[in-house]
Amino acid sequence: MSKNFFSWKILGMIVIPVAIVMLIFENNQNIEFEMETNVYKILTQEQWLISKKNGFVTTELDTKDGFVHLSTAKQLAGTLYYFFGQDEALVLLQFNSSDLGDKLIFEEPYPKNKRSGKFPHFYSRLDIDKTSNFWEIDRGAFILPEEVILEQEN
Repeated sequence: MSKNFFSWKILGMIVIPVAIVMLIFENNQNIEFEMETNVYKILTQEQWLISKKNGFVTTELDTKDGFVHLSTAKQLAGTLYYFFGQDEALVLLQFNSSDLGDKLIFEEPYPKNKRSGKFPHFYSRLDIDKTSNFWEIDRGAFILPEEVILEQEN
């Protein structure tokens, strides 16, 4: 009888760690699935012209903070409100998150203010050729492109 007990014990020693690894792997897959498909950069017309000329996104704030501030589709309205309330015309750049790799990190807002949640920050030079789409948007409560609105709602 001790032989059967020993076999169950060995089986348990094998099955339980495998089950734990499978649960961890499944949870990690779910976390990655929740990462936003697209991230966005809002630029003034002047910043857009400079960025196109240089070949990469460049703003004084990003240079000062050491990373490129980005927004998810859900965060765009707030970003427009807090940082671009005086601008009449802007450029909205879209980037596919998977194209940005591990230099794209979702972190607490910086600098801290009324906003919460995780914001996408890109810790490298953000080349213009990584842009998957872009739109010029004008004042009028900054009407967002239909593709962005649908991403936000769905």
